[in-house]
This record gives sequence, C-alpha cells and structure tokens, in this order.
Amino acid sequence: MNALTADFIRIAQNPVPPHAEVFHFTAPPAGRHATAKGAEKEAARLRGAFFPAPAPRGNVVLLNGRCEFIEKYFEVIEDLRGRGLNVATMDWRGQGLSARMLDDPLRGHIDDFQTYTEDLRLFIETEAAPRFTDGPRLVMTHSMGGLPTLRLLAEGYEGFERAVLCAPMLRLAMPAALQLFARAASATMTAAGAGGMAIAGVKEDSREFEGNVLTADRARHERFRLLQEAAPRACVAAPTYGWLNAAMTAMDDLFKPGRLAGLKTPVLIVSAENDRLVSSTAHEALAASYELIENVTVPRALHEILMEEDNFRTAYWAHFDRFIEPVFALAAANGAARA
Repeated sequence: MNALTADFIRIAQNPVPPHAEVFHFTAPPAGRHATAKGAEKEAARLRGAFFPAPAPRGNVVLLNGRCEFIEKYFEVIEDLRGRGLNVATMDWRGQGLSARMLDDPLRGHIDDFQTYTEDLRLFIETEAAPRFTDGPRLVMTHSMGGLPTLRLLAEGYEGFERAVLCAPMLRLAMPAALQLFARAASATMTAAGAGGMAIAGVKEDSREFEGNVLTADRARHERFRLLQEAAPRACVAAPTYGWLNAAMTAMDDLFKPGRLAGLKTPVLIVSAENDRLVSSTAHEALAASYELIENVTVPRALHEILMEEDNFRTAYWAHFDRFIEPVFALAAANGAARA
C-alpha cells in the first residue's frame, strides 16, 4: 500500500522506524537573492523528523543531498539508532515536503547557500537540540548536505563533537573548462533575472537503474524510485540556473585560502572512488589544507555510498565507527570519573 500518512511517505519496502516523530517548523524568508515571485517576503514551512534510539548514548543530525527527502534514509536511520544515536533530520528548503521557492515544485532552486546554512542552524537550535538526550552530538551528511554544513562549521560553530561527510559536494566532477562554462552561464542567467529557469538536459539518475551513476544496488535504487512514485509532490527534478550559481559560489568560497581556519570540529570526509557527480580530488585537497579534516575513500563505490551494495556500506560504517568512537570513550570515561 502506498500512501502519505501523518506526513511520512509510506511504502511496504521502507518501514518507518519505531517511535518516529514528524513535524514542521517555520524558517525566516530567503535572502536578497531569491528569484521566486515574493519569495523574499515569505517565511518557509520546513519539515523535520526525530527518531529516538532505544538506548541512546548520543545524538546525530542527519542531512541529505539534492533531490532527496527524509524517507530515503530510513535504513540509514536504523543503522544510526542501532549505534545508540538519536537522529534528527530535515527536508531542505525547496525539496522533499518542505516549502518550495518557485511556483513550479519540480525545479530545484535556492537563492544562496547561506539560506541553507541559516535553515540548518535554526533546525539544530530550535528542533534538534530540545529533543536530544545527554551524550555527544554528531552531524552526518550526504552530498549537497555537506556544503552548508561545512559553511556552518567554518563559522566556528561548536555544537558537534564530530562531523562525518559522505561524498560531500565541494566541487562538481567535471572538467575544468566545463566548470568555467557552468559558472559563467549560471551567473549570467541569474543576473539576467532567469535564475528560476530549469537547466535543460540534466539526467535524473534516480528514476532508471540501468546506467545510473548513484548506486550499483538495484533494490535500494528501486526503493527510492517507489518513494518518489508514492509522493510526487516530494520530488525535485532539474536544478535551476539560480541553484547552480548559488552552489558554484558557495563551493568557490569554501576553497578561499584560510576559509576554514575557524574550524573547531574534527571532520571526516568519506569519498567514493568511482564518484562521477562530485570531485573526490577536491576532498583530498581540502583535507590536505586543514589539520582537523581527514579524508578516506571507499574503493569502487559510486556516489551514494549509503545506498550502495552492502560491502560498500560496511566499509563506510567501519570508517564512521572508528572516527566517532573516541568521543564516546571520552564521554564514558568522564561519566565514570564523575561517579
């Protein structure tokens, strides 16, 4: 049975984790770069969810990528709950069941990646933190979600003990000449008032398994296809020129000399060796520039490591566990000392 019930998208292949809570919260209007008619004047109704662990020892904010929504991550959420982590997550502004910025809901649009960062800070402080229990606090992201998260951490944000970024979108995986063209075209179109126009010819790999560059796991690919079929209003298709311009601007900003000098949170970047969407070379470069950033690679994995075949997922979780465990060991030692 496919249905939208209590604001969770439900299909038989994707059971809702137990004791889940779904909710909405209001974010301020988008910034001055908004191109949707009236978007700069309207607050946004965003969707979040909370999944308590049966025996919590810590907490994690989980942030998804472009075109994704909460339900795609139910399996990942169960992996985290099984590690004793309460999970707070959200649909980014402009996708999933959060408010859109354009009249056409299928156009993936944002005015400025700082809007994402501000929405994230609001979500953490007003929705996630009040629901969290005692214990360390982590953030885990996939793809696009890593960019606004790094921008938040670059501001010196100290709300997390560790950050794990899965295949973060720090540079796009395309030749330098094409990057220059994409940067110039998106900036020109946005400046001309056409930032809300969808970019033609962008392939949507989540709809057809054959030839997709996301995952080699057919069942997990099919699960997300069925979720999109069950709730078309949660879907996003091609990005707009405005989204691309905002993304290019934010990615360029991240690589300015010393941009992450204020970073206080240790970061692990997990790259996919066969990623054809984001640049793993950019991951290496950023890690080489900052002592608090570490980079590891999952051999042969495609972009969506968390939705990949089991052997790739196992490798990811081994890196995750190794990176976060010292935080929990320290918390346990401090607790024993206080006792």
